[in-house]
Amino acid sequence: MQSWLTARYYAWRPYLPARVLYHRDFFYVRALLAQQGVTVAEQARRRLRAILVHALDYVPWYQRHIRLSMAEVQHEPVHELLERFPYLTKEEVMAQQRDFLDSRLDPHKLMYATSGGSSGQGIGMWRSKRLADIEKAFFTHEWGKLGFSFDKSRILRIGADARRLAHEGPTRGVGNRLMLSPYHVHEQHKAAIREAINRFQPEFVHAYPSSATALAELLQPGELDVKVRAVLLASEPAMPAQLASIRRLFGSPISLNYGLSERTNLAFASYGEAGLSDYVFQPLYGWNENRVEDERAEIVGTSLWNDVMPLIRYRTGDYGAIDAHGRCAAIDGRGQEFLVDRNGKHIPGLAIVIDEATWDFVRLYQVRQQRAGEITLVVVPRHGSLTPEQRDFILGAQLRRWGGFFDISLVEESDIPLAANGKRKLVINDLCTSAVA
Repeated sequence: MQSWLTARYYAWRPYLPARVLYHRDFFYVRALLAQQGVTVAEQARRRLRAILVHALDYVPWYQRHIRLSMAEVQHEPVHELLERFPYLTKEEVMAQQRDFLDSRLDPHKLMYATSGGSSGQGIGMWRSKRLADIEKAFFTHEWGKLGFSFDKSRILRIGADARRLAHEGPTRGVGNRLMLSPYHVHEQHKAAIREAINRFQPEFVHAYPSSATALAELLQPGELDVKVRAVLLASEPAMPAQLASIRRLFGSPISLNYGLSERTNLAFASYGEAGLSDYVFQPLYGWNENRVEDERAEIVGTSLWNDVMPLIRYRTGDYGAIDAHGRCAAIDGRGQEFLVDRNGKHIPGLAIVIDEATWDFVRLYQVRQQRAGEITLVVVPRHGSLTPEQRDFILGAQLRRWGGFFDISLVEESDIPLAANGKRKLVINDLCTSAVA
C-alpha cells in the first residue's frame, strides 16, 4: 500500500500547487533566505536562541545537564550561552536517544530515519514533515538558482532510493523522476540505460558522485541526446577527476553539497570551467563552529530549526576549517577517512588521488590502511591486467608524493563493490578507532 501511495504522490506532484504540498514554514524559510545577509544573520541568532530555550524547556537531556536560568537564556549574548553547552558525539546521542526527543512528542507519529553508519556507527533521527519541508526549502533556494524544482523538473535520480534487485531492469519511472539503480550501472545494462535516459529527457541529474562517475565512465560524450541543465551531487566526497568526468558527459554546471543525516550543517560548492569553488555554509540552516584538536578543525553544528530532536554543538566527525564568512576551502572527510603516517600524524585520505592520465587504464581506485605508516592503493584495471609499465607509473607517482609518509603497495582487483547504501568508499581505514578519532 505504501509503495502504491508513493507512486501516486509522485505521479500527481507536478500538477499540484506548492501550497498543497508543503508546510507553511517552507514558504517562511524561503522568504527569509531572500533577505539581505545582515537580516539573515540576525534571523540566525534569533533561531539559535529559540532552539536553546526550546531545548531547556522540553528536552530531557538538556534539562538534566545544562545549568542555566531561563532569564539567562532569554537575555544573555547568544554566543556566550552556546558555549555553556557541551559538545555532543554520535555515541552519546545514540546511548540516550529518547532523551534528545521533545518530551511532548510521540515518536510513533514522527518520521524516523537512520544513516548508513559510514563512521562505524549509524544514527537514528526523528523528524516531522514540517522539518522535512524546511530542509527542502534550503535546497530549493540554492538549486532554484539553476532552475531546479523538486516537483516540476524532470530528474534523473541515482541513489539508494533508486536501488533495484539484480533480476530487475536498471530504471523505473516515478512521476517526474527517472530512477536509475546505482547497482546496475554496468556494461550489461548500458543499452537499456542509454535508451531510458534519452527517452525520459531529464533536465537535472541528482546523484551520488560515485554513481554519476560510473555513468560517465559507462557512456561516452555524445551518446546521450539530452540537454542537462545541471548535475546535483550529494552524500559523498567528490574528487576532481570524478567531477571532470561527469562534466565531460553532461557538459553542464555541477552543484555539490555537504550535509549529514543529523542535519546540523549544510554547505554548497560548485564546479565548472574555473574548477571547484569553496564550500559556503548556509548560516540560516545551522550554527557552524570548528573544534580544533591535533591541528585538525572538526566541523560542529547546531540545527536552527530542529525542535523535534535538537542537537546542540554536535561533533560531525567531518573536518574542514570554516572562516568568519562561512567559507571552507576543502572538507577533508570524516575521521575514519584520515590515514595515520609513520610518525603518527593524521593525513586526509581524500588527498591521495591518482593522476589524471591513469584513468586511461584504471576504472576505479580505493585507498586502504590496516597499519600505521602503511597504505595499499587498490585499483580496478579498465582492460584486463595492468602492464608492468602502468604499475610502475601509478606506484611511482604515489611514492614521489607520499613515500615520505607511508610505505605504499599496489593491488589489482576485479571490482570495488558498492556498500549497502549504494555508495562506493574512496578510503577504508581498518586501524582501531582510537588511532583515528
